[in-house]
Amino acid sequence: MEAKLDKFDKKILYELDKDSSISLQELSKRIGRTKQFIHFRIKKLESEGIIEGYNAIVDMSKLGYFTFRLYFYFQNFLNTDEKEFVDFLKKDLSQVWTITRMHGKWDYAIFIGVKTITEFHEVWDAIMLNYKEKIKKYNVSLYSPIFNFNRKIFLEKTGEVIQRRYGDGEKENLDEFDIKLIHAYAVNVRQSYLELANKFKVSHDKIKERITKLEKKQVIVGYTIGLNLTKLGFQGYRVDLELNSTKKNKEIFHYCLRHKYIYQVNKSIGGANFEIEVIVRDLNHLNELIEELKNAFKDIINDVEYFGFSTFYLLKFIPD
Repeated sequence: MEAKLDKFDKKILYELDKDSSISLQELSKRIGRTKQFIHFRIKKLESEGIIEGYNAIVDMSKLGYFTFRLYFYFQNFLNTDEKEFVDFLKKDLSQVWTITRMHGKWDYAIFIGVKTITEFHEVWDAIMLNYKEKIKKYNVSLYSPIFNFNRKIFLEKTGEVIQRRYGDGEKENLDEFDIKLIHAYAVNVRQSYLELANKFKVSHDKIKERITKLEKKQVIVGYTIGLNLTKLGFQGYRVDLELNSTKKNKEIFHYCLRHKYIYQVNKSIGGANFEIEVIVRDLNHLNELIEELKNAFKDIINDVEYFGFSTFYLLKFIPD
């Protein structure tokens, strides 16, 4: 059932999706209501399951990781096989960060993070050893960089656009405390520095200094909310554009950046020519968006494919 939101709920979601670490005081200024009012509305959005979390976007390349995306389409695959497959990935392969059930061209998207090519082969060989006879086709791509934008579906006008780039940075020299802090902070960025200071038995100033450093080094590239799109009457799709030429890629990118229903552009080696992530009301809305794109770049776009995500079995922002 779609949630009923008023203008204040929508403004709060819009501001939190730009920066989910924003203080109540600053949020109060931007919305034009009291801190008590804002706090009550946020708690209501949480209790209704619309807001599912407050997360840091961590550039895993700065921690020395490469991200690979694996697509699989299975044959003779039963429900019991699915459970066994997901359990195998979760329990036996620590490099697996995300497992997504899909509908359309692919059955599963699996994202893995590795530090060496040898480590990638260990994961790949384990999957092939256990499931090769059931895999009809697959695709492997190096997944970076990613250009993530704040979602603009909440307001009538586009408003401010925040761009977060990650996945292709140089490894930073981080110490053990930085890594532990990232693990503790990235999963809930609305916890106070004092809470983190008590958890690590250090000063408030040390927590603030380290988080500021991680932001400055672009290890943390932004802050966003986990959002239940279904409760807002939306659904997410990946749209792949096959292009005749790359000469207008910058134009397509800036078109996507400003578009109300496009929130991410993925660059990959081994994937489509141009990949975008969209949020739409339904399949008709998706087709309208695709036609709009094709008309805007009719001399460039040769073909379009799309597929949706139905279930996230595993979603890690950082590795265990």
